[in-house]
Amino acid sequence: MKLNETAKVTLRNADISQAAWIRAHSRDGEWHGDACGCPDDRCIGYHHERPDDCGCLPVLLAEYLASQETQA
Repeated sequence: MKLNETAKVTLRNADISQAAWIRAHSRDGEWHGDACGCPDDRCIGYHHERPDDCGCLPVLLAEYLASQETQA
Protein backbone atom coordinates (compact mmCIF):
# COMPACT_ATOMS: atom_id res chain seq x y z
CA MET A 1 0.00 0.00 0.00
CA LYS A 2 1.13 3.55 -0.69
CA LEU A 3 0.32 6.79 1.07
CA ASN A 4 -2.53 8.74 -0.49
CA GLU A 5 -2.19 12.32 -1.67
CA THR A 6 -3.73 13.79 1.49
CA ALA A 7 -1.19 11.97 3.66
CA LYS A 8 1.68 13.04 1.40
CA VAL A 9 0.61 16.69 1.55
CA THR A 10 0.11 16.51 5.32
CA LEU A 11 3.59 15.06 5.81
CA ARG A 12 5.13 17.61 3.45
CA ASN A 13 3.41 20.47 5.29
CA ALA A 14 4.85 19.11 8.55
CA ASP A 15 8.30 18.98 6.88
CA ILE A 16 8.50 15.20 7.30
CA SER A 17 9.65 13.08 4.39
CA GLN A 18 7.64 10.03 3.43
CA ALA A 19 10.77 7.95 3.99
CA ALA A 20 11.19 9.28 7.54
CA TRP A 21 7.52 8.58 8.33
CA ILE A 22 7.81 5.05 6.99
CA ARG A 23 11.06 4.40 8.91
CA ALA A 24 9.38 5.59 12.12
CA HIS A 25 6.56 3.07 11.66
CA SER A 26 8.21 0.10 9.99
CA ARG A 27 10.92 -2.39 10.84
CA ASP A 28 11.62 -3.37 7.24
CA GLY A 29 11.43 0.00 5.46
CA GLU A 30 8.15 -0.89 3.75
CA TRP A 31 4.83 0.84 4.43
CA HIS A 32 2.41 -1.60 6.01
CA GLY A 33 0.01 1.03 7.32
CA ASP A 34 -3.00 2.51 5.62
CA ALA A 35 -2.99 4.91 2.67
CA CYS A 36 -4.18 7.72 4.96
CA GLY A 37 -0.84 7.70 6.80
CA CYS A 38 -2.02 5.84 9.87
CA PRO A 39 0.34 2.98 10.73
CA ASP A 40 -2.71 0.83 11.50
CA ASP A 41 -3.62 -0.89 8.23
CA ARG A 42 -7.22 -1.27 9.43
CA CYS A 43 -7.75 2.48 9.48
CA ILE A 44 -10.08 2.88 6.48
CA GLY A 45 -13.51 1.81 7.62
CA TYR A 46 -12.27 1.17 11.10
CA HIS A 47 -11.12 4.49 12.57
CA HIS A 48 -13.10 6.68 10.18
CA GLU A 49 -15.46 6.54 7.26
CA ARG A 50 -14.57 7.64 3.76
CA PRO A 51 -14.32 10.28 2.35
CA ASP A 52 -13.24 11.92 5.61
CA ASP A 53 -9.56 12.47 6.14
CA CYS A 54 -7.88 10.43 8.82
CA GLY A 55 -8.07 12.07 12.23
CA CYS A 56 -5.24 9.83 13.43
CA LEU A 57 -2.55 11.40 11.25
CA PRO A 58 -2.46 14.88 12.87
CA VAL A 59 -2.22 13.31 16.33
CA LEU A 60 0.47 10.88 15.23
CA LEU A 61 2.39 13.72 13.57
CA ALA A 62 2.32 15.77 16.77
CA GLU A 63 3.65 12.78 18.72
CA TYR A 64 6.33 12.15 16.11
CA LEU A 65 7.48 15.78 16.12
CA ALA A 66 7.54 15.87 19.93
CA SER A 67 9.67 12.72 20.00
CA GLN A 68 12.06 14.25 17.47
CA GLU A 69 12.45 17.35 19.64
CA THR A 70 13.31 15.28 22.71
CA GLN A 71 15.91 13.33 20.74
CA ALA A 72 17.64 16.50 19.52
